[in-house]
Amino acid sequence: MKQFKTFLAICAVALLSAGNIQAQDLAAATETYNAAATSLNDGNYISALENFGKALKMLEGLGEEGETMLAEAKSIIPQIHLRYGKELAAAKDIDNAVIQLKKAIETGKNYSVADVVAEATDLLPQVLMADANALLNEGKFAEAVVEYNKVIKADPENGTAYLRIGMAQSRLSKEAEAVAAFEKAIELGEKANASRQLSVIYLKKSAALLGAKNWAGVFENAQKSNEYNESGQSLKLMGLSAVQLKKFDAAIEALEKYFAMNNNAKDKSSTLYNLAAAYEGKGNNAKACGYYKQILTDPTYKQIAEYKVKTQLKCN
Repeated sequence: MKQFKTFLAICAVALLSAGNIQAQDLAAATETYNAAATSLNDGNYISALENFGKALKMLEGLGEEGETMLAEAKSIIPQIHLRYGKELAAAKDIDNAVIQLKKAIETGKNYSVADVVAEATDLLPQVLMADANALLNEGKFAEAVVEYNKVIKADPENGTAYLRIGMAQSRLSKEAEAVAAFEKAIELGEKANASRQLSVIYLKKSAALLGAKNWAGVFENAQKSNEYNESGQSLKLMGLSAVQLKKFDAAIEALEKYFAMNNNAKDKSSTLYNLAAAYEGKGNNAKACGYYKQILTDPTYKQIAEYKVKTQLKCN
């Protein structure tokens, strides 16, 4: 009987001791939690995160006693990362802002704080985009490409990032990379802007080949330029090269469109001459005569126009 009482007494002392230890642990966790809250109020995010992290680990082992504070700590940690990330981004400390925003997403997912995850996920590519845009504007094209690729990693459907990668690659004379980026941008909703950029690339190629009289290259690239974004210059190059290649239908279509856009341009006589030549090549002498007659008084084309009208075609 004495042995049984002694055993009960030992158990009672053990339970009392366990209760005291748990109370001490809860008090320590509460003290750490309060220190974290004080740091947060002071704007010391690093200290706040450190102490909330410590408090969280302490509270996880306390069961029901620490449930309320544990839930609060899990709720607030992602919010601190988000707030800290925003302030770093505003201060242009982009690298550290990105670290904090990624932490906000990670801890928000771990602790089921959906609104923080959503906001940080939306904000992250915007922060990266602002940094990349600044580099692009400064002419740091290679560095801008690196940063735009970070945007795409965070937001794979970001058509604007692909568009600006194309712009940077174009300035770096990396045509294949620029074309690939612009085509991806078109897929992702940047059709108008990316098409204009692609049009310029092919227009420049066409114009560069003009001096070498590479008529096939001039025509092919002008045609591509026009497919992306119709312009007077691409129509003109298509028309001139098509005449040389004896693609008279294509020449007439392009030059008549060009003439309708620019009928008062300095190259009016040149355009009329090439239209006359294209119709003559097709065997439509009536149309050819009409265009040759319009340049009879032009100093550059007067002699050839008179010959065509009076001698070769015998125009009425």
